[in-house]
Amino acid sequence: MNGIDAKFAELKKKGEKALIVYFTAGLPSPEKTVDIVKKAEKAGADIVELGIPFSDPIADGPVIQEASFRALELGINTDKVFGICAVLKNSVAIPYLLMTYYNPVYRYGLLKFAKKCAGTGVAGIIIPDLPWEESEEARESLKKYGIALIDFLTPFTPVKRAEKILKDAGGFVYLVTYAGVTGRQAAMPDKTLKALKKFRKMTDVPVSAGFGISTPEQVKKIRSSVDGVIVGSFLVKKIIDGKIEELWETIKNLKKELE
Repeated sequence: MNGIDAKFAELKKKGEKALIVYFTAGLPSPEKTVDIVKKAEKAGADIVELGIPFSDPIADGPVIQEASFRALELGINTDKVFGICAVLKNSVAIPYLLMTYYNPVYRYGLLKFAKKCAGTGVAGIIIPDLPWEESEEARESLKKYGIALIDFLTPFTPVKRAEKILKDAGGFVYLVTYAGVTGRQAAMPDKTLKALKKFRKMTDVPVSAGFGISTPEQVKKIRSSVDGVIVGSFLVKKIIDGKIEELWETIKNLKKELE
């Protein structure tokens, strides 16, 4: 069983929902990234996404864009991110995923990338600029090594297209809570809540909501409609601002709403 599947099964038995947290790999340093993930696990994070820095992060808002550019300036590349993952393999028990764009994966080589993921303990990959219609080659390469390719849905995804996406889905489904890029939002649209409930009825694969979630109040509002909640920009901003020590209390408070 893939580590993501095992984690969601474990949480379901306990009646809990997953807290999935995102950090930009290599910021403020590879060693600090390892430390951040280890402490995030202790604070209550169930799954971690590590973003591979990329020069054209089209799905990301200003916070993660800035984090990505800073990491690139520090010389962080795909191989260095795999180096971080190799250390995490023997340092944490929770599953961790890579969030990247298709260009770095394609240039690395699909099978080579998938094999490297398996060797460094990566449980899944998120590629926001890879449409489902064009994902077969990457999906099959990752599947050979037991790596889940995380699919996306939005509140605007037609039911027929959602059915096709859900048929291939593994790990969890990433429900984008609103149209746009990553970043903090003030409210959760009612359309998003309706979409979450609708898509969860269509699949046994866990559905997790992300984009714009930052407060315990938001988490509490959607808890009953999801299997997991994804928090990224809000946490990354603390790292950029040098407030890393505030992360642990923030993660604890978010997790409390999912227990």
